[in-house]
Amino acid sequence: MYYFPLDGEYKDVEEAFHSWEMEEIRIKMRRGEKLKGCEKCYIDEHHDGKHWTSYRKQFDEWYGQPDDLEIRSLEISTSNICNFKCMTCNERFSSMFGPTNKNELPDPSLYEKLDRLKLLGGEPFLDQKNKKILSQVPRENIELMVVSNGSIFPDDETIKYLQEFKTTSINISMDGIGEVAEFVRHGTKWSRIERNFRRWEQLRDHPKFFVQPHFVFHSINAPFFEEFYEWVGTPVKDISWDFLIGPKHLNMQYLPVDVKKYIIDHNPTLGDALSKYLVEFKFDGDIFTKLMSTLKNYPAKLDEYVEFLYGRVARH
Repeated sequence: MYYFPLDGEYKDVEEAFHSWEMEEIRIKMRRGEKLKGCEKCYIDEHHDGKHWTSYRKQFDEWYGQPDDLEIRSLEISTSNICNFKCMTCNERFSSMFGPTNKNELPDPSLYEKLDRLKLLGGEPFLDQKNKKILSQVPRENIELMVVSNGSIFPDDETIKYLQEFKTTSINISMDGIGEVAEFVRHGTKWSRIERNFRRWEQLRDHPKFFVQPHFVFHSINAPFFEEFYEWVGTPVKDISWDFLIGPKHLNMQYLPVDVKKYIIDHNPTLGDALSKYLVEFKFDGDIFTKLMSTLKNYPAKLDEYVEFLYGRVARH
């Protein structure tokens, strides 16, 4: 996934896709050059634990090196409209941080050769334009993923569309349960998330419908993955998880060594993967101080961990 926007100005997605700027990126990737913006794949390929290794290897498996370049897989964010203000997020992905950004929909002809579609936000189920996309695409040919914060359960018509895709995966970002979720994902009402998640789970009886809880490890929620895993109640291979890269004060690699050990000790299920990620030493006192400044009005659930962190402040 190439997170950095292109420098050129293009009239539509098709023109951007076939631009020389994109071709330069493809050439560099074929040469094995490491590109800024592709850090997530490099990190994912460094550790074990996931049922798929990285976006890069996943796309290689799907498409290999095609002779003809066509848009077969598409990610769309219709807007940043959102009802959450997560501490890991920013104005690009949530209107709670600033102005609402709305994007124009592609021409429906772009959907004709798609076999994979991913809808992002904001919160996709808050923006009616996503329902329009679901109604326009050739659903029977497409594997769909929707990334949601779990706060909205869609109407019956939307559910009908979702069940008509070749496969549908609802990826629900949680990053914790109970008080932890409500603290790190501001706007969360845990009882609603839990109720909606169980409603989504009922749709798993549909043979092509998948519900995947998502957990992003960062410097505040990392010690609490095990209770999240126990609550979900599915094999770890069925849980989507990642390590947060930025902002730096929430990136676990910048923590003191003894805090990293604390996190690993509290994560027996993914301890090996965490060890490989946390081995890189990047401790920075200023970054650690910024982390501590975010720990205000935290819930009782975090008391032990925060007390441990404050003990490190005294030492560093």
